[in-house]
Amino acid sequence: MDQIESAQQYSSAAELGDVNAQFTLALMYANGLGGLTKDYIYAHKWATMAAMNGNTEAAMLADLLAQQMTRQDTESARKLTLQCRSNTL
Repeated sequence: MDQIESAQQYSSAAELGDVNAQFTLALMYANGLGGLTKDYIYAHKWATMAAMNGNTEAAMLADLLAQQMTRQDTESARKLTLQCRSNTL
């Protein structure tokens, strides 16, 4: 399995609410791994989703990311998180 295929599988699982996939996807976006471009907004979104599902490491990651983001970036991440949550409820 190549890196892009792996990222797509994590993304699919994350969308379905898999907390481990959400955290892994957050790390992949935060570090630009798996063929993904480094994107703190999406990293924060997935870290927040994983944190909301009980992953304490993800909560710490979301906090660390927020410290490196602009207010506009954190607002964008918040909107994406709310949109994602409404799709999974």
